[in-house]
Order: sequence, then structure tokens, then C-alpha cells
Amino acid sequence: MKMNTEEKTGTKMRQHKNENYYLDMKPKLMKDFGKMLTPTRKVLKQFDRSKIDYIVEESRREYEALIPQLPYIGGKEVSGTFNLTGSAQILAIIRPLEREGMEVHETGKIAYEMFEIYFESMPGIKKWFARKFMFSKSGIKKMKRQTEKTQLREYPAGWVNEFVEGDGANFDFGLDIVECGICKFYKEQGAEEYIPYLCLGDYPQFRAFGIGMKRTQTIGNGAQKCDFRFKKGGKASRGWPPDNLEEFKQNP
Repeated sequence: MKMNTEEKTGTKMRQHKNENYYLDMKPKLMKDFGKMLTPTRKVLKQFDRSKIDYIVEESRREYEALIPQLPYIGGKEVSGTFNLTGSAQILAIIRPLEREGMEVHETGKIAYEMFEIYFESMPGIKKWFARKFMFSKSGIKKMKRQTEKTQLREYPAGWVNEFVEGDGANFDFGLDIVECGICKFYKEQGAEEYIPYLCLGDYPQFRAFGIGMKRTQTIGNGAQKCDFRFKKGGKASRGWPPDNLEEFKQNP
């Protein structure tokens, strides 16, 4: 069936908006990246000040170059968009460290320490609200709605998730990720070896938020899915060293 002129115009406008989504957001994305560079400076202890300044500036250039390469997966209405832009921030920091000859495991530790500082430094009220909303009726309803939407696979570069009802004892609800937007993006960027370490950022996030989170497997470590299980009033373990985590034992 052929589209009329109005439908064609609307489609073109949406495509144009999607293609320019991250470019339109560039000032905010660069500003947000600046906040991540504060903990970056703190964890680069093995370098002198001039080298740290150099790595930070190189990271800015790397992130600016990555922004137009980010795939559109639905915009601000999709929670994965925040995760995707965040993963690009970490990749932008990884690249200069690679050029300095840093090996993958050491780079992963630096990324983890950055996550810890970043999430712990977030305002308490923001962490409290995130915790309260996540387990509220409206929060769970929203998560279910977003999960169902991912299963339509409207954006191939994005996530596909499945909601898991709680078992009444060990966890209140769960989320199985069967397709990961970050994994797809990192593979396209030739940075697949860093994915297991990037996944570790979930531990300091939920730990800082006071949200119980357990996980036994991840796509980044070669599994078919990431099995998040959440418990109100629970506690997330530390993600480092990763050798102690069940999910990491899949990728010795």
C-alpha cells in the first residue's frame, strides 16, 4: 500500500529526528560526560598529573567522536538510551588507556572504581526516590510496559527484555535481558573484551541505591541472558574482584 504525501512527510520527519537525536543532545551529553571525568581523575593513580590531563582531554575527543555513532533506540522515553550513552562515556575513557598500553583487566578495575565513586556521590534524595519508585506499583507497571515494548524489536540496536514475577521469598521481581544494546554497540566498536567489566557497574549502582540485586549470568560473559533479580530491603554485593561473582565464572 502506497503512503500519501502527509504520511511520507511524517515518516521523513521522524527519520530526520532520529538521525539527529544524539547530535541535538550533544551539549548535554558533553556536560554529563564532564561529571564522569571527575571520578576518572581520582582513579588514575598510576599516572602523573600531566598524563591524567592528557587522558582526560583525549577522552573528551573520543566521546565527541562517538556521539554521532550511537544508534537511535527510542530516545529519552527508553531507559536503555541512558545506559547506551553511559557505555559510550566509558568507552571514550578506555580508548586513551588502551593507547597507554593498559591491559583489559586493569582497565576494567579502573572503570569499576569510577562507577563506585560516581554512584556513591549521587544525592541521597535521588537514590531514595529511585529505590522507592522501583518497588512501587507505578514503577513496576512502567517496567512491565517498557519490557513488553522491547519485545516488539522496533529498534534492532536496542534491548529485548522479559519481566519475571517474584517468587514471594527470594526476590520481588526480576528482569531477564535477552538482547543487550551495550553488547551490540561494543561489538560494533571492536571493544567486546570490555563488556564483562562494564556489566560490573550494576553492582555499585544498586549497592549505592540500597536495592537488593543478584545476578548469576550475563550475555557479556557468554550466557544467553542477563538474569537480574531484585529484592526490596536487600543488598547488592560488591562487583570487584569479579572472580568472586558467579556470572564471571562463565568467562575464566
